[in-house]
Amino acid sequence: MDRHSGSVKWTLKARYGFIHNTVISNGKVLYCLDKLPPALEKRLQRRGKQPPLDYRMLALDLETGRVLWEKNTGVFGSWLSYSAEHDRLLQATRPSRDMIIDEPGDRMAVYVASTGALVWDRRIKYNNPPILFHDRIITDDAAYSLATGDRKLSDDPLTGEPMPWTYSRGYGCNYNIASEYLLSFRSAAAGFYDLFSEGGTGNLGGFKSGCTSNLIAAGGVLNAPDYTRTCQCSYQNQTSLAFIHMPELEYWTTNDFKWNRKRVRRIGLNLNAPGDRVAADGTLWVDFPSVGGKSPDLPITFDEGGTQKVRRHSLTLQPTGHEWVAASALAGPIKLKIPLAGDATDAATYTVKLHFAELEDRKPGERVFDVRLQDQEVLKGFDIAREAGGADQPVVKTFAKIPVKDTLTVECSPVAAGAPPLLSGIEIILED
Repeated sequence: MDRHSGSVKWTLKARYGFIHNTVISNGKVLYCLDKLPPALEKRLQRRGKQPPLDYRMLALDLETGRVLWEKNTGVFGSWLSYSAEHDRLLQATRPSRDMIIDEPGDRMAVYVASTGALVWDRRIKYNNPPILFHDRIITDDAAYSLATGDRKLSDDPLTGEPMPWTYSRGYGCNYNIASEYLLSFRSAAAGFYDLFSEGGTGNLGGFKSGCTSNLIAAGGVLNAPDYTRTCQCSYQNQTSLAFIHMPELEYWTTNDFKWNRKRVRRIGLNLNAPGDRVAADGTLWVDFPSVGGKSPDLPITFDEGGTQKVRRHSLTLQPTGHEWVAASALAGPIKLKIPLAGDATDAATYTVKLHFAELEDRKPGERVFDVRLQDQEVLKGFDIAREAGGADQPVVKTFAKIPVKDTLTVECSPVAAGAPPLLSGIEIILED
């Protein structure tokens, strides 16, 4: 139909019906499936009947309706997606955790969109309508190669070794959707996964996203129109919202993978932080003690007796790029034993960066302590306020060539009466 005049340009009669989630277009070609939906197929099977054998996948000229190509075998789905970037057409189903119970997510097939040639057809488990993202197909917890269907891998942020790319979300209705840099979904409250930093799953607290997907990123704004008018979930704010990116604000994430006990190449321990976060240089900073949710926690030995937890908002500190590390700390006599290799036979050398800030407005001379790494004194009579030039000023002390076979020991000990030692973060980097 011509949308300006309303005149009919062409018609095509379906054999069974054009499933709405399979009617898509690239502006010149219209793709669709002519078949029964899975719910009706199951109804037939319950009656002892088999689904029809003459289903069709069609590519039609959008202007004339002429059939450009047609597939009559391997037509199984209820979902089509098109990639202009790679000239690919994905056939799948539309499974959902809370809506369409008759659509299993257990198969995907990819075709050359311009010709209909089959590229691959594989059994793949998924519980969310698949998302085409450049060379990836993203599901509810994994990603697969658009070219081959193989599971996509990523680098373990701790060890650098290959591991399956994954992310996680908490409970809740709706399904995941994507923009160029963000996956958005309900994860208890409104949730997101940053596809740029690959830093884990984050939450926007205080409200829930809709029972249908409503966290829509467009034009630099994350839109959240209220889709919850009939929902009885007790969240504080039931309203429409819009967000813009403000990198100076704090945000914290969870990471659903475990340390594989291989030698750690890079990690940050953010002491008393409320969650994990990836720094601009790629270091994954994990909260310790772990309070923010799932995290690749190292089995660190630490006696909390005599220590206190200190936390400020990072906006109250001078910006350095790592002020969100310095904004929380443990105060008191501190001794941490940090495992960096599960079954090491040889020692390795590390660069260790210790992050400090005077968070309690102590004056120079009021908080003085010694710092030891591997039982070797590296800072004697260290005074944060004097070193940093006052309170709320992050300061980092770097120590190279620290030998570690399997465990790094960090100690902070008071040297005089006064405020106890205070340590905010420990960044550990394997040297080449």
